[in-house]
Amino acid sequence: MAPVLFQARRWLPGTALAWDDGCVSTPDSPEQPPAPAGTVAEASESRIIEILLASYPQAAPAAAETHAHAAGSGVLLGMGDDAALLRFPGGRVLTTVDSLVEGQDFLREWPCGYRTTGRDVGFKSTAQNVSDINAMGGRSVGALVALSLPRDVELAWVQGYAQGVSDAARVLGADGFGIVGGDLSLAGEVTATMTVLGSPGEAVVTRSGAKAGDRIVVAGHHLGRADAALSLLNSTEPQDRVETWGDLERRVAEAMFRPLPPLSVGPEACRVLTSLMDVSDGLLRDASRIAAASGVALRLDPAAIDEEGARLSGWAGRHAGDAVRRVLLGGEDHLLLGTCPPHGPLPDGFRELGTVTDGQGVWLGERSLDAARGFDHFS
Repeated sequence: MAPVLFQARRWLPGTALAWDDGCVSTPDSPEQPPAPAGTVAEASESRIIEILLASYPQAAPAAAETHAHAAGSGVLLGMGDDAALLRFPGGRVLTTVDSLVEGQDFLREWPCGYRTTGRDVGFKSTAQNVSDINAMGGRSVGALVALSLPRDVELAWVQGYAQGVSDAARVLGADGFGIVGGDLSLAGEVTATMTVLGSPGEAVVTRSGAKAGDRIVVAGHHLGRADAALSLLNSTEPQDRVETWGDLERRVAEAMFRPLPPLSVGPEACRVLTSLMDVSDGLLRDASRIAAASGVALRLDPAAIDEEGARLSGWAGRHAGDAVRRVLLGGEDHLLLGTCPPHGPLPDGFRELGTVTDGQGVWLGERSLDAARGFDHFS
């Protein structure tokens, strides 16, 4: 699962919510209903559900069983009854759950002045969960969403959340993925919890299969993107105020809310990889988990890590800061980290970061690294 990055400052009481203020770009999407007026306090539960259902992605129905082929995974009975009914051939189901909590995972208004939109939270809520299914070589099929909302949340924000879920499914290529049920409640802070059910592929790869001699590999966009975004959002410097943002700042900030897990490479790479996991707590901490589960040491190549830092600097500009530190310690990027045999081509979409050896822990060349410096929920 994808833990939080920080202990955030609380949002300022009385701060209004914005649905989409244009500060962070949103992908082109199918035509949506007009934004509803009012707040949660002015709407019934049925009205809020109606707003969500109008924009949530619909899960693909299960394929019919024929004399030649077993039925595929999918939804037999979706929303509208007390429970959804899904089919998973072979009796195997991948499950994962993750929450985004106001004040811990995001602020309604950040120190730089940016206001988190419902679309931001909906996209990230989806991306971090389908990334976990991808890291096990599976395909996300359906999800249950529990939303807890304060009375002052605008209905347009709620609609934006559902639109963000749809945006993520479309942009990330989660074909057939949709919402099959959920729950609503009132609360003092916004909490969005999503449980995703997935269909496993031919091979399910875990964290425990790395062997001495294997290569350490990673797939996805730049390591450290979300950490650079977090620094920008938390900045109180005048030059970082949201009113001054240009294209660079908008692109950097977007990385906090729109991670891009490489769904197109996970299941296929599992045919080759010996271990695999989602990178949510930072390269160092997650590499240490593979090392511990496999009983080996992971030795990162300093040149490869420097190259990752250069990639981040080229992308984030001045917001990269200490780029190598962000590469090693920054979380919430939702890339894939794994290991593969020492010979043969790398799996499509992966690049090499180092080598697995006998021993324990994570090393940068000949220097042992302290995995406790990665992110921890309760530190």
